[in-house]
Amino acid sequence: MSRHAQENVVSVVLLAVFVGVIILCQDFGTRARMIPLPLAVFGIVLTLIQMAWHNFGSTAELQMDMITVQAPATPGGTEPAAAAPQKPREAAAYGIIGILLGLVYLVGIIPAVFVFTAGYFLLSRYCSWPASLIYTAIFTATVYLLFVVALEMQPYHGLLAPLFE
Repeated sequence: MSRHAQENVVSVVLLAVFVGVIILCQDFGTRARMIPLPLAVFGIVLTLIQMAWHNFGSTAELQMDMITVQAPATPGGTEPAAAAPQKPREAAAYGIIGILLGLVYLVGIIPAVFVFTAGYFLLSRYCSWPASLIYTAIFTATVYLLFVVALEMQPYHGLLAPLFE
């Protein structure tokens, strides 16, 4: 079986899985369908787009063999520099996740999202501080609208909530 046919078979299997999720969701209650049903529809749309692009689009740009990809040339030398160990970066990533989880545990999800996102944008200097606060406010409002308004979930208020009541 050719690679092209294999990719089409995998796409059809994905479509079958997404259709199966939609069929199974029909037995769920209205609120229980709010997550899997839109995800399955979105998955079907993306799979159909991928199939159309794969079968009807130009195949010249899709051909890539990862084994033959060459590393970019380094200026001033012919060999690439030795890769630095990734342990400090990995530890920093785990530390960032730990800080987020600690914030959620202490102050709840909505304040944690605001503080964490603002802190990340400001400390990483990804953008200016006014833009950081605008992005943070939009993201926090989105989380609030999704969980509290749309899904009607009562958010966790954290261990420090009794201090502010």
